[in-house]
Amino acid sequence: MKQFRQKRSPSSIFPAPENGEVVELNPPSLQWVAEPGVSLYRVRVERLPQQETVAAGTTAYNYFRIRRLLAPGRYRWNVASGDAELGWREFEVPASARPFLVPSAREVLARVPDIHPRHIHYRADLPELRERHKPQLEIIRRNVKLALSQGFMRYPDFYRPDGRIDYRRAFDESRQYFDRNLVACALAFLLLDDREAGQYAHEAVLRLCEWNPAGPASVYGQWGDEIGLSICRVLPAVLDWTWHLYTPQELKWAANTLARHAEQLWERVTGEEFLAHPGNSHVGRLPGYLGEAALVLYGTIPDETAERWLNYALEVYGSIFPHYGGRDGGWAEGPFYASSYTKWYLPFFFAVERHCGFSFLEKPFYRRVSQFFLHFAPPGQEAHPFGDGNWPTADEWPGFQAQDPFGVYAERFGPPEAREFSRQLTGAIDRYELHLLDVIRPRPPHPEPDAAGPASDSYCSRDTGLLSMRRCVADPVHDVAVLARCSRYGTPSHQHADQGNFAVLAAGKALIAPSGSFGYIFGETHHRDWTQQTVGHNCILADGKGQPKDSAEAVGAILDFQDDGRLCRAKFDLSAAYRMLTNYTRTLEFDREALLLRVTDELEAPGETVIDFRLHSYARPAAEKELVRLSRFPASAEIRLRSTAGAGTFSWTDRFRHPGGGPEYPPGRQLCDQYHLNWRFPACRRLRIDAEFRISPG
Repeated sequence: MKQFRQKRSPSSIFPAPENGEVVELNPPSLQWVAEPGVSLYRVRVERLPQQETVAAGTTAYNYFRIRRLLAPGRYRWNVASGDAELGWREFEVPASARPFLVPSAREVLARVPDIHPRHIHYRADLPELRERHKPQLEIIRRNVKLALSQGFMRYPDFYRPDGRIDYRRAFDESRQYFDRNLVACALAFLLLDDREAGQYAHEAVLRLCEWNPAGPASVYGQWGDEIGLSICRVLPAVLDWTWHLYTPQELKWAANTLARHAEQLWERVTGEEFLAHPGNSHVGRLPGYLGEAALVLYGTIPDETAERWLNYALEVYGSIFPHYGGRDGGWAEGPFYASSYTKWYLPFFFAVERHCGFSFLEKPFYRRVSQFFLHFAPPGQEAHPFGDGNWPTADEWPGFQAQDPFGVYAERFGPPEAREFSRQLTGAIDRYELHLLDVIRPRPPHPEPDAAGPASDSYCSRDTGLLSMRRCVADPVHDVAVLARCSRYGTPSHQHADQGNFAVLAAGKALIAPSGSFGYIFGETHHRDWTQQTVGHNCILADGKGQPKDSAEAVGAILDFQDDGRLCRAKFDLSAAYRMLTNYTRTLEFDREALLLRVTDELEAPGETVIDFRLHSYARPAAEKELVRLSRFPASAEIRLRSTAGAGTFSWTDRFRHPGGGPEYPPGRQLCDQYHLNWRFPACRRLRIDAEFRISPG
C-alpha cells in the first residue's frame, strides 16, 4: 500500500505514540497527521507477537481512543484509508501504566446533581472550603471592595471609528471586569454569603445578557476575540454560583445567553478542526469552556445538546490535548503562555473529577509540569524566555504567572521546592488579577507529592525543546541560569523564529535575554518584524537573514544533553532552521563551579556568507578591546568572542535596528531598556565562533 504523506502544517498534531514508545497511560490515545481529502480512517491495534487484534474501528478524525484497558505487553497499530496507510508502529504497555479510561458524556451527566451549585463545588463542600482557604478568602474580600468601587463595564465600542477605547484597552478592561471583579464577587457570595457581592454578580450577569454575542463579545474574533473568551471562561461558574439570585425569567435569559455563547464555541472548535490542528492557542481554550457550559446548563437545555458539547470536551482532553505540553512537562510556547494555558481548563477538570472521580491530571504532562515551572518561572525572575511575553512582566500584565503557576501541580505532584515556590508566590499576593477560578479549589482526592520526581539543577524537555542549566534551582537569590530553546515545534503561533536562542540570568536579573515586546507598544510592525524574528534574539544571522517565522520545518534537534554535576552540556543541530546554510550546530556548556558559559557555533555555508552573532541585554554594554561587560546590580557578566575568522567587528545600539539596514523602530514606551549587541564576521564558507560568558550573581 502507499504511505500517508504525514506532512505537518504549523498547527498540526504530532503522531503518537512514537514507534517503540513505552507509554505511560493505559490505554494510550493514537493520533496522526490528518491526510488531505480523507473522510474516514480504518484503525487496527494488534498485540504482539501473536498479532491478535485487540481494537479496530473507523473514525472520521485523526485520532483513535481504545475503549478498554490493555494487558501489559507489546502492541502495534496502523491506520489506513483507501489504498494508503500510515504504516505499522509499535508501542509497549508496561504494568506501571496508569489506567486512563475516559468516561462518556452520558456517564458524567448521570452523576451531575439536579441542584446548584454543582460546578466544581457542591453545597456540602463549602464548610471545608471556607476553613481550608481562609487566606484566599481574605484576598477575595479585598477584590470585592475593588469591584464594588469600580462598578460595571460599558459595552465595548472599539469597533467604531469614534470609539472611546481601542481593542487593547477593551481587552484589559474586560479581563479586570470579568476574570477579576465578577468572579471575585461570585466567589464571595458562594463562600462568604456576601449579599452585596452577590447583587453585583447578579447585576453584572444581567447586563452581560444585554450584550450582542455576535459583536465584540463574540469568540469569532471579527473585532478580536479576547472579550468573548473572557465571557465564556467565567460565565458558567458565575451563573452556577449565583443561580438562586435570579427570577425564573432572569434565569432563563441568562441560561439562553450562556447557551448562545456555547454554540459559538462549538462552531469555532469544529469549524477550525481543532482536533486536527490544535496549534491555534485561542481555540485551545474553548473545549473546557464548552464542557463547563454543558455541565452547568444540563437540565435547562436539550440532553442531546449537553451530550454533544460535553463529549467534544471529553474527547479533546482524553486524546490529543495538550498540544503544546510535552510528556516531560515542558510547554512549547514558553513560560508566559504556560502560566495561563495550563489553567484555562482546570475548572472543567475539577468539575469532571468532582462528578465522577475521573481525572485528566493523570496525563504525564500535568504530573511533571511543576518541574518546568521550577526552571522557567521561579519567584523573583524578571524575564521568562521564550516566546511572546518573555520580557519583564510586571508592567506588561500584572496577572503573569497566574498569581501562582505552581499551585495545582505542586500541590498534587510537585517536589518540595515547587511547593515552597508556590507558598512564596501566594504569600506575596495582595489581590488577585487573573485566574480566580482555581484559587478556591477542591482538595486533591489522591495527591501524590513528589510524583514529579526530585528537583534537579538541570532540566531538558525533549518534547518541547526547552532546556535549563542552573547553579542552584532551589535558591533563586544566588542562582545563575542558562536557558535555551531548540524545538521540534518550529516557529508558529506565539513561538518565535529563534531556534538555538539562549538566555543568561543571575540572581533573577536578565543579563542576556530575548528582546522586543508586544505589538501594541510600537504598533503591530514591531511585534511582527522584530520581536518574533531572529534579529531580536540571541541567534545568528546569515547574510542578514534569519529563520522563517510560522514554519513547521524550521525546527531544531537536540543532539545531546548531559549533566555530570559540575558541567552541563547541550548540543543542537540548527541546520533545518537555517536553510541558507549547509550545516549548523550550537553547543552550550555551563561550568557551575567557575560560573562560566561557553557557546560554540560551527557552521558551513554553500558560498561566502557574512555571519552576524547577535546578543541582547537589559544592561548597557561596556566594551574594552575584546571584552564586553554587562552589569545589572547585583549581577554582571563578561563576554569574550573568538572565531576562526578573527574577533569580528563589534557594535551595539539601543535602537531596534536591523544590522543589515532593515527597518528601525523608535524606542517609544519600552517595558525596559534593551541593548542589542552584534559581532560581524567577514564572508566565509566555514566558521567556528567561541563565546565565553563569565557570570557573577553578585
